Amino acid sequence: MNYHFGKQEDVPKQEVKITGSRGAYIQWLVTKDTGSPRYALRRFLIEPSGVIAYHKHKYEETVYVLKGFAEVRVENETRKISSGEFVFIDQNVPHSIKNVGNSELEFLCVIPYVEDMSITPLEG
Repeated sequence: MNYHFGKQEDVPKQEVKITGSRGAYIQWLVTKDTGSPRYALRRFLIEPSGVIAYHKHKYEETVYVLKGFAEVRVENETRKISSGEFVFIDQNVPHSIKNVGNSELEFLCVIPYVEDMSITPLEG
């Protein structure tokens, strides 16, 4: 049996490196390194007016908002979501997430590990 306990404050924050992103940070909470071979749990923080730029990838993801207000663009639809709301985004579906509130946006994101974990930045 494998298990791992952790504290978010012990996990380093990294800047989101997708071209066009700003004021966005990621923490990899549960990963292959902590014993999870099939999925990762990530925590994101986005400053007011910050954004994770429009992009796509070969894995699906579920985003669950803990606090703040997000504007989520998925293909040609844009919707605002907030604390307690979530969105599932399938593989290869273009999307972006912007903080449209006056305070920090915080959300969790679960992704599976797939062979190709690359991210493709998109215009728009």
